[in-house]
Amino acid sequence: MYIIPLQAIVLYLISEYLHRSLSYGSRTLYVILMLPGTIAHETSHAVVALLMGAHILKFSVIPSGDTLGHVEYTAPKIPLIGNAAISIAPLIGCPAILLLMSGYFGAHFDFPPGSFDIFAEIRFLLYGAFSFITGLDYLSWKTYVFLYFALTLGAGAAPSKTDIISMLPGLIIIVAAIYALNYFGVNILYLYNVFSWLSAARTVAIIPLLAVTVMVAMLKLIAVLRPT
Repeated sequence: MYIIPLQAIVLYLISEYLHRSLSYGSRTLYVILMLPGTIAHETSHAVVALLMGAHILKFSVIPSGDTLGHVEYTAPKIPLIGNAAISIAPLIGCPAILLLMSGYFGAHFDFPPGSFDIFAEIRFLLYGAFSFITGLDYLSWKTYVFLYFALTLGAGAAPSKTDIISMLPGLIIIVAAIYALNYFGVNILYLYNVFSWLSAARTVAIIPLLAVTVMVAMLKLIAVLRPT
């Protein structure tokens, strides 16, 4: 659970960089390629909004301004936590979809054990990311289809600036509640394992997204350094 804010920031920074770096033509292609992730992102918001007692006013996966899609809804009936849950929904929904798909495409990645040591979890996630990369079957078409879905769902998991602002107060309360339950001996290891599995899936999703970001940065650098 503690690793979620760090992953949210990484995804936000990568997403913002890509949005600002792409030309109009490239951005159109980007929007099309990322459509599955956009649908997953907005659907996650909408489903959790309904669960929090809100009513959906508008649902769109058509780009508008700086956003690839958007959902409008009434205020949730649960204050603070309701808004946080709606804002954080894509960070849960997109990796959950990736987890469900991984078995069919033959992708395997290690799940970090439930732990309250954030540094140990980060080390495990980095080791798991390396194991995932080296363990892929690069001769199978399924690997490349899975990497595409990891890319688009990773982009879909990225929060907007509004999402980050909305999720922070409730996220602090949720983390504090989980810590308090653990401190008083309430067994929540299963819940923490679930969040750890989702963290592993988010890390896997970040890998192809980061690779695309590096390629875009290199192309921009080459364009700047190319003699005229």
